[in-house]
Amino acid sequence: MTICTCQMGLTDQKCDRSYNYASFLNLFILSSKYLECLTRHKPNDIRTLSDQDLSEFLPDAEDDRHEYKSSAIKKDKELGDKIAKAASGFWNSGGGLFVVGVDENGQPDGGISLNVGRQSRRDWIDQAISQVMPKSCYVIHSIENSGCGLNIESGKGVFLIGFGDSEIGPHMAHDHCYYIRAGAHTVPAGHFIVEAIRARRGLRTPLLSHIVRLKPGNSKVIQLGIVALNAASAINVCVQADMLPKSITVAQLDESFSLRCPFISEQFPLFFDISLMMIGRVELPPFNLKLTYSDIANRTYNQSFEVDIERQLGPNLSSDKGTDAIVEKLKDIATAITKIKK
Repeated sequence: MTICTCQMGLTDQKCDRSYNYASFLNLFILSSKYLECLTRHKPNDIRTLSDQDLSEFLPDAEDDRHEYKSSAIKKDKELGDKIAKAASGFWNSGGGLFVVGVDENGQPDGGISLNVGRQSRRDWIDQAISQVMPKSCYVIHSIENSGCGLNIESGKGVFLIGFGDSEIGPHMAHDHCYYIRAGAHTVPAGHFIVEAIRARRGLRTPLLSHIVRLKPGNSKVIQLGIVALNAASAINVCVQADMLPKSITVAQLDESFSLRCPFISEQFPLFFDISLMMIGRVELPPFNLKLTYSDIANRTYNQSFEVDIERQLGPNLSSDKGTDAIVEKLKDIATAITKIKK
């Protein structure tokens, strides 16, 4: 047996090369755009901010990632309602930042009280967000006046709530509605968008599996393939096989082997040779296959399979002639059955 060739895509079959190239190009562009989004401010970035950092950190106008609420909002119930809707909207739209105590330009305009009655403002915000179902990740940070000249009154502060990108949407607010960000506004989401967010769960998590096949164009070679079961691409895939069949011998290889592939997608599966069809009966016992890979958000996944070649491929046929012999026998059986029917 020789482990030698890694094939990206079905290169043994006739295919449209321009289509594969276009698919790769689209994948690269989408990945680049997604990685560009990841370079934006993340929720944890707000933890170390002080009043001196606000003017540089916050844009001078609201956008799809930033929502500002003025200190002029007096009713806590109204503020809690806006926080809950913002949580739903940001989680359903890739994350963002909700800031209370600033004007429409992102500048402090007095701040809001640090407490609501005997309850701390932070706990009160937690309660407002807990009304959103399901609840995803967020960070709360308060900024008080340190004497740098910003308009933050004593006993008050500017509160920043950072919402991360969610993989468990759609998120429903306390009023049983779903919200999304549309430009600088949080608006109710239509049924189609809600279902699209729900479907996104599976599309953004790579799911791989394996298949065993005879190599196209050379039926004496057995190939193992790693294929994607959904539209999400797996990045930096490590394939490791343990307890290889005894019939497999490779120089300087102990009991396992591993190889790496930059990415695996629906358009670009990974196939490699693992064994040769032998003359006569050769036992091919099952072995374990372990996959480790990441998605484009750099989350790591692990999968394990048992690869049973004989069960997935059928018994080891000695050669093409052996296959022909079986076909002839089947024809004889069919002829005999026909004679009996007559």
